[in-house]
Amino acid sequence: MGDKPSNGFLIGERVVYPTHGVGVISDITDKDVSGTVTRYYVIAIPSLDMNILLPVSNAEELGLRRLSTKKDTEAALSSLSERKELKTSDWKARQSIQMSMLKTGLISNVAEVVNLLYNRQKTRDLPVQERRLFENALTHLVDETSYVLGMDAETARRKIFSRLERIQ
Repeated sequence: MGDKPSNGFLIGERVVYPTHGVGVISDITDKDVSGTVTRYYVIAIPSLDMNILLPVSNAEELGLRRLSTKKDTEAALSSLSERKELKTSDWKARQSIQMSMLKTGLISNVAEVVNLLYNRQKTRDLPVQERRLFENALTHLVDETSYVLGMDAETARRKIFSRLERIQ
């Protein structure tokens, strides 16, 4: 692995960055910005084909976390079989609530956003922004599920949709 900073994330460790999903810490580097040296995590997010620089000093405050436990992942997947609905018809309010849930980065909240939008699209077409939000949350859930449960992404995707199809 690599150098261990004070908050414990390692080079090579898989992490979750809210709204971006699962990534790997590819480097820890110091950058001089206007005379101030700041230490950054370089996080590669494969699903988005991008690298993110995140200051080590406030990475946890920004929501960077380790992958969920197997127990939390299974609980999130189980919750997909329960019907969830937001009580507002205003799409801006729904989107705001769902974005807030995604920003927590918790797999249970990501699963709930997937559930909410999956159910909504069964009764009406989703606006473009909600479709993007659904795809983002679904990708995040598939990635984290596949890493935590040790399966390929397609198997994780099928597992998620099989749970969604059993909604009561």
